[in-house]
Amino acid sequence: MSRILSTLVVVAALIALLAGAGLSAEPAVSKRVMTEDDGTAVIVVEVSASDRPIYGITVVDASASVTDIVAPKGWAGISSGDRVVFSTVDKPVEVGGSVVFRLVTSNKAAPLRFTFRDAKSLIHSGQTI
Repeated sequence: MSRILSTLVVVAALIALLAGAGLSAEPAVSKRVMTEDDGTAVIVVEVSASDRPIYGITVVDASASVTDIVAPKGWAGISSGDRVVFSTVDKPVEVGGSVVFRLVTSNKAAPLRFTFRDAKSLIHSGQTI
């Protein structure tokens, strides 16, 4: 009898663990493209936090077409080659909130791959828009 009870407890714990992992929502990201006169485009990226604050965002642009970036107050941004990194220490995207970044690019159709970090670890990797 205790062996059956132990098995049921383990199965219930596994189900609870899997259900909890499925309930955690990943950050949302959207973009809007604004074209400029000189052939470059400004991509406005909005990032929203769902279940944990976001302290860091990495954007990978395989075409390496980002020529400039604009980060909101309280955020730092670094662009190098095919990678853009935005981070903050004290102005995270709070749960239910959002923040807007701008990327100036020569290729408005380039797919952008996003990863997100909280204060200590990776939240989500691999969202492409």
